[in-house]
Amino acid sequence: MPIVLNGVYPFNFDLIANGGQAFRWNRQADGKYTGVVKKSVFEIYQSGDVITIESSGGDKEEAFIKDYLDIPRDYNQIEHEIKKFKELVPAVSLSSGYRILFQDPWETTISFIISANNHIQNIKRTIENICMKYGEPIDFKGKIYYAFPSPESLADVSEDELRLTKCGYRAKYIIETAKIISSGKVDIYNFNNISTEEMRKKLVTLPGVGRKVADCIMLYSMRKFDAFPIDVWMQRILEHIYFNDRQVSLTKLQKFAEERFGEIAGFVQQYLFCYARNCWQDIVTER
Repeated sequence: MPIVLNGVYPFNFDLIANGGQAFRWNRQADGKYTGVVKKSVFEIYQSGDVITIESSGGDKEEAFIKDYLDIPRDYNQIEHEIKKFKELVPAVSLSSGYRILFQDPWETTISFIISANNHIQNIKRTIENICMKYGEPIDFKGKIYYAFPSPESLADVSEDELRLTKCGYRAKYIIETAKIISSGKVDIYNFNNISTEEMRKKLVTLPGVGRKVADCIMLYSMRKFDAFPIDVWMQRILEHIYFNDRQVSLTKLQKFAEERFGEIAGFVQQYLFCYARNCWQDIVTER
């Protein structure tokens, strides 16, 4: 039996699946999205405020997928809070229904190591190649999908072999990070009781993880909603709205965003990212 969630609002899975936070969701010709989350395949279809979900694990996955989609959180209230910043009303109006997924920390770490200086289609392709080569197969509706491989699976791979997945120079970072995590030197599943700053310090010790990647990991898999990742799109939109298009250092932008938005900074970041990425030409011609 499919899982049916009624009255979920605001919720826009097109924005969520294509918003740069997760790379394993793909839209099918019939409008459904298929994705692999941990050891299960999910098929999600949205019609208004009704979400229909089928899973390789059946309806026993309901609690898990609701948590992953952040269904219990009151996004009406979040959007209301963000709209108190008048300059953000257009971003929230355009991106209403966006939600921050609760992803696996290990998969998120490797995904965002791969994301550095990369494009979304390339990131998706590389992750899929890695999963097909090293992940466990999952049968769903007669088709084989692949789970994300464990740290142990990637720790033993040679750099030359991993480069065949098209991850390029990042192969070394992926393998070294897999070795650190599989050895237990950095326990990314046990960060719950430390501050965002402490967590960031631990994450940036991992090869290939800088400030921006660490903030992505914390925001998308550890529910540190005060993290504020800044990429090219975020730099553009912040400079445009707050600094009259003047170039500003990443350090200054980071400090500005954290002080201005505080505990909801991560949510603000997502609405602004969607807004900038989807409407940039309209934004710059408005002024």
